Amino acid sequence: MTRAGLIARSTAMRELMRQVRRFALTDANVLITGETGVGKDAVAEALHASGPRRQHAFVRIDCPSLPASLLEAELFGHERGAFTDASTARAGRFEQAGRGTVYLDNVSELPLDVQGKLLRVVEDKRIERLGATAPVDMLARLVASASSDLEDSVRRGLFRDDLYHRLRVLPLRIPPLRDRRVDIAPLARRFLHDAARRQGRRSLTLTSASVAALERHPWPGNVRQLRHVIERAVVDAAPARTIIDTSDLPIEVLDSPDAYFGAAGTPRPRLEEVERRYIELVLREVRGNQTLAARILGISRKALWQKRKRLSAG
Repeated sequence: MTRAGLIARSTAMRELMRQVRRFALTDANVLITGETGVGKDAVAEALHASGPRRQHAFVRIDCPSLPASLLEAELFGHERGAFTDASTARAGRFEQAGRGTVYLDNVSELPLDVQGKLLRVVEDKRIERLGATAPVDMLARLVASASSDLEDSVRRGLFRDDLYHRLRVLPLRIPPLRDRRVDIAPLARRFLHDAARRQGRRSLTLTSASVAALERHPWPGNVRQLRHVIERAVVDAAPARTIIDTSDLPIEVLDSPDAYFGAAGTPRPRLEEVERRYIELVLREVRGNQTLAARILGISRKALWQKRKRLSAG
């Protein structure tokens, strides 16, 4: 299933997308949680695009990027003269969204005093600009996202418990990519297609060996890391290339225990396969310099050539 940049082949992601379609039809607040890079923005966009508010604005607020001194004015707006530089009145992000969706990305990064003011907005559905004498109704739907450790922040007093529960009326948790490896190959192919198009290149394909290497990697950076790896491979690949192989993948993807031995619970590779992968890794590290690779491997250049020929034939 593909929706708003999401690919859902795994059982977990198919269930998540069913929840998204159900939640999109309501006005209740949604809290999306998951590890960094797991796709929280894409799920928020899918929520907006799947519901009746899709004809209206989708306003994303990256909470950590807003300067503390301007945070309240950006969120809630201000009247003329509310502070030194307020030469004109300005609507905040909540008002700008109209009847659309306000998406608070990384809401856990908001300071506690702003959390208190956000709580009043969530409870009353009314916004008061800085310097205003009367509030205005908030018409937008509220969606927020946070990392998986938000509950720990609540326990430590870094995030308000009452705000947490009001935002988490409808919870959505996105599983990490390592727990849904069946999604890796179709995601990689989608990113490959998109990257090739942006680079103005002909269609590229992933070899079975490169797909296997991608599926073995634990992806601590999740979907975002996978996208960056594919984009880098496309940029580094020679213009005449039509395939992306393991030699095009960065060392950090190949240089991990899973790259050689497979993830826990998977069949162990034969010795020849481990040897082939290690030779590819060394060649990648020295950018194809076979003389230097042979020196690192402790064999002659001729022996390296013979090994590669034998292993590729096998």
